[in-house]
Amino acid sequence: MNGAVRSAMLATVAILSTGATSEMTAAQFLAAMNKAESLGPAALMSSDVRALRAESDRVLTLYRSDIAKQAKAGGPRHSCPPPKGEGKMKGEELKNYLTKLPAAKQKQPFRTALYDFMKQKYPCK
Repeated sequence: MNGAVRSAMLATVAILSTGATSEMTAAQFLAAMNKAESLGPAALMSSDVRALRAESDRVLTLYRSDIAKQAKAGGPRHSCPPPKGEGKMKGEELKNYLTKLPAAKQKQPFRTALYDFMKQKYPCK
């Protein structure tokens, strides 16, 4: 698969779309990303990709809400991302992070892994 299509697909998978109620582990999310990547451009129509979008949207919504609450409270914040719409998280970055997690950490909820990724990517200074 060419790099541009792959990057666009991974970014689409990793970032937003619809809501969901399931709680995937980091390993499950990574496995689904790998499966979607293997489908090529057809992945964009896959129910697996819709599930990934839903999970990433749900977790990013929780993350943004938590960061906003921390900022409003005036105390220390978990991480300091740019305002919504100004920062770009690439699916490939997230995939690389999840791939490098030790097996024990891959069993944690995807939510925990994403929060840790965001803390690493956007530390407060």
